[in-house]
Amino acid sequence: MPAAHPTGRGVAAAITAIDAATDEALLRAGVERARAAIADELRSHTPAAALAAAWSEVLRHAVVAGVRLCGPADWTWFVSGSVARGEAAPGSDVETMVVLGDAVGDGEKVALLGRAAGVHALLERCGVPGDANGVLASRPRFCRRAASWTDGIQRWSAHPREDRGVVMTGLLADSAGVPDPSARRPADLLRAGVVAAAERNYPVRQAMLQDATAVRASVPSRLRVFARTADAVDVKLAVMDPVVKIARWAAVSAHSDALSTPTRLDHAVAAHVLGADDASSLRDCFDWLLRWRWRRRAQRFLAGDRVDDLVSLSDMAPHDRATLRSVAREVTGIGRTLDYLASTSTYR
Repeated sequence: MPAAHPTGRGVAAAITAIDAATDEALLRAGVERARAAIADELRSHTPAAALAAAWSEVLRHAVVAGVRLCGPADWTWFVSGSVARGEAAPGSDVETMVVLGDAVGDGEKVALLGRAAGVHALLERCGVPGDANGVLASRPRFCRRAASWTDGIQRWSAHPREDRGVVMTGLLADSAGVPDPSARRPADLLRAGVVAAAERNYPVRQAMLQDATAVRASVPSRLRVFARTADAVDVKLAVMDPVVKIARWAAVSAHSDALSTPTRLDHAVAAHVLGADDASSLRDCFDWLLRWRWRRRAQRFLAGDRVDDLVSLSDMAPHDRATLRSVAREVTGIGRTLDYLASTSTYR
């Protein structure tokens, strides 16, 4: 009997079809059925949080099916990012990692890297894109024996400035095993390891906070738009990522292995890592951003077109533009406060 889903029966039926797929054509049909079910949910005005959770589950089950169709092996697949957190937006790609058995030899590992590439090629053909930034199980960095992952977690936590340690820690903190009944390792294996290592290593918590509050993009003010006639902004990079990263840092600092951004904020308040007002503001910002991204990206996604988060402010409805600027100010202000408190060692 299929598990209950936060949306209607259409999504549940599509996931059942994906789970039952015995070849590429059936997997592709299952994913298309899920896309159609999501379209129905959109027309029914299903809340964005439920849509995100449902689409994330579709993508996780699609990964399981892709791995199954490529044959068994001593490996366990994990996803990361928004798909693992249950916060996928229309057109979200899938970040994957693999834990191999320690008995897997070097030659077998090379062969498994090739098979992992085959899994992603299959998923691409079925409408499930792999991560554009290269977080893929087909790359040696993300396909390791269990002992190598354990050693890496310790090294990245102790020396987060080396070997992209803070990035790897963030990816693993967001990781979750795919819903595969034949999985040989716990779904929280990597995430739990990171949370435990971060508890022992202040440098990685400090680096995660600095990464969360670093300004990589911003929402142009009205003055900047008038002065420079430049009003384009990547909303994910400028606003959504900082909220997600602050919540991730706060949860890890609270020794919580929670995945979803709202739950992470709740746990951070309970552990007195974040103030209740700041957490409430971040939650409101996250909720609005999730709704806005689903509304903006849905039409192109359902048509099979490429979607992104680059938007021209002049093309936005006035109320959305005003809200986006308000969200950006709120997130930036909280980030600056946290950065200052970190410099005073408040969070040590």
